[in-house]
Amino acid sequence: MEHFEATIRVFDVVEPDLATARRTVEERMHSAGFTRWQVVRVVRDGAPVAPVRRPPARRVRERTQNYLGGRALVLAAIAWSLWLLWLLAG
Repeated sequence: MEHFEATIRVFDVVEPDLATARRTVEERMHSAGFTRWQVVRVVRDGAPVAPVRRPPARRVRERTQNYLGGRALVLAAIAWSLWLLWLLAG
């Protein structure tokens, strides 16, 4: 079963302020039985409406591997091993 996203406009919301209007729309959507929804914005009737823009997707920066610490550890282990062999041989 496919999922869809719908954009709707509700025109018959008559309330004294924007916060009350938003709560009214939320209550109506909840009582209508919708499980997943979001009120994006509430504007006064007659106000110019700009299109809703989604934030741009975040770019994932590729991580470059830095093996400098590992190389230094290997060199330190080799140097210690050579020093120990020199100490035992001498």
